[in-house]
Amino acid sequence: MESAKSPLAVALADERLGKGWRRSRKTARTVAVLSALIAAAVLYGLFDSFRVRPGESQPERQTVASVDLRIGNPAGAAERGEARAKADVEAGRLQLQGFGSAPARAPQLKQRFGVTWVSKGREATLLTQAYADAYNRVVQAEIERRHGREALDELVRDSDVALQPKKEQP
Repeated sequence: MESAKSPLAVALADERLGKGWRRSRKTARTVAVLSALIAAAVLYGLFDSFRVRPGESQPERQTVASVDLRIGNPAGAAERGEARAKADVEAGRLQLQGFGSAPARAPQLKQRFGVTWVSKGREATLLTQAYADAYNRVVQAEIERRHGREALDELVRDSDVALQPKKEQP
């Protein structure tokens, strides 16, 4: 193999230092080849240890997502209102839900029939109105069962204005 140095520089170095100044590159090449082989073996070992072997593990089960379509749905709000009213009736609470301020006779209705007025806010939305209507239907049926139809008519007549949401006037 030829040297990268010019022949004149090699001749001058041979004359000055003698023929032994040039070392054999065989050892350096052998070390380089062995290092490359060791590096390749290490890389192969790493890739082999990290590869996915078929059949060793089961794939993860797919997660099934469910969406509750009752959220934001007036029918779902009505179901929740009925369920809550039934729970309140079983607990012995009779409440009517409405929007705006309580009717003027709310304290008298509480004394006479045991019915409490619950205000759900100033204005009704579609969902809150559906919830309150369903809740009130269940409670009114219980009031009719306990006190009779005349008591229910009086109660609804007295609180009818408050049970309905206030309409905005144009």
